[in-house]
Amino acid sequence: MNSFAKVAIVAASLVGVLAPSAEAAAFLPTGPKQDVSFSQVTLGGWSLCYSATMNTPFGRSAATALSACTGNRILVAGRRTGNSNLLVLAQTLKAEALTDTGAADNGIFTESNGTDWFNSDGWSFGFKPIDIGFTKQECTVFPVEYSLCLHTVDTVGGFSINAEWSDIIANGRNYEKLVFSMNDVPEPSVWAMLITGFGLVGAAARRRRQAVA
Repeated sequence: MNSFAKVAIVAASLVGVLAPSAEAAAFLPTGPKQDVSFSQVTLGGWSLCYSATMNTPFGRSAATALSACTGNRILVAGRRTGNSNLLVLAQTLKAEALTDTGAADNGIFTESNGTDWFNSDGWSFGFKPIDIGFTKQECTVFPVEYSLCLHTVDTVGGFSINAEWSDIIANGRNYEKLVFSMNDVPEPSVWAMLITGFGLVGAAARRRRQAVA
């Protein structure tokens, strides 16, 4: 068996080992979702990188608050404290979720992965469904379903999960804000191309050594 055939066999076996399997497929929903289990998120490749009760101040900067979220994607969610189901969540590229949309009720949002995101230091951070009205008076007292809003103010917690805000303000310890992080995972076909490429480079180097000898 020649070296190329050996490399191809090794590459094929490595794809099965290194590439993500169907059972371990990444959880990458499009648009905001409701009533998703915590385990579906973590089994889908996400790592919890931030959590606090809703009455805990998020701080003036979402980027600073989420500095431990080192992946290129974040998933933002809210739930009743300790509950196994997340009330609402949305995910996208971290850089797009943190794009500055201005500290004003200016109607500006960053549309990304089927969701409108908003973020501004000293104002608010969160998401809402696309084409649904949302007042950015820091966070609106008329929130909509499938939305989440957090004050980015040093001394203020809150504010809303789905259409609920009044109970969260009154009983913030009973609700949590959670952020998960992950890096994009290459498709199996990409793994195959990468590994085969590395194998071909190795085979070519081997042939060169044999020629020199």
